[in-house]
Amino acid sequence: MKKFISEYLKIIAYTSLGLVFMITSFYLLINYYHSAELKNHIYISSNDINYKEYQTKLIEISNNLNIYKAKKLDNPIYDKMYNKLLTCNTVLKEEGTLRTFETDKYHPSNDVYQLGTTFQSNALNICYALHLSYLNKEDAPKEFKKFAPFIQNTVNILSNQTQFALDEIKGNSSYFYSTNITSSTIRNPLESDYQIISSSYNEFASVILELSKIINESDNLNEGGSDND
Repeated sequence: MKKFISEYLKIIAYTSLGLVFMITSFYLLINYYHSAELKNHIYISSNDINYKEYQTKLIEISNNLNIYKAKKLDNPIYDKMYNKLLTCNTVLKEEGTLRTFETDKYHPSNDVYQLGTTFQSNALNICYALHLSYLNKEDAPKEFKKFAPFIQNTVNILSNQTQFALDEIKGNSSYFYSTNITSSTIRNPLESDYQIISSSYNEFASVILELSKIINESDNLNEGGSDND
């Protein structure tokens, strides 16, 4: 009887050890394939439409702001708006933005993720939250203030779509063996996530460009230029 119990306990012990080994191996495979997913790259061309349009718009914004500055209108309210747009133009050119994103090369998912977080911190938090939200105030120039609802709505859309792309990049994980099919499902979302984030940059630059056009057409503005005029 004792021998039977001893043999039975050995079977249970070996079975438990085997289960532990199987579970451990399974999680090691998960981590291996997940790390492989994170190493997937996408190729970004210098002909990428969002990249090219973004670069062009930043040049136009700079030109419009330079023209306004050269006019020396000495209009305090519009000078204030000029400084806000100048700050926006500066942060949209900073390191880590689409402007400085290297093209004609392969990028890992981490690069695309950082591109998205930089958009949130530079475009949304600095440019809009700290500067363009000023257009909702009473002393904002009426030529700009009328665009405030549209700008806020655009910012909300860009914020949501960028966050969606970032969440998808973070959650892009397939816990099964890699095949050609699963490999394509790993890469394709990263490509689409890049397109979402780069389009956010492009559309936000369009907003700044339109505002810079308005300030560039300020030759005949009366000093003050607010809704109280």
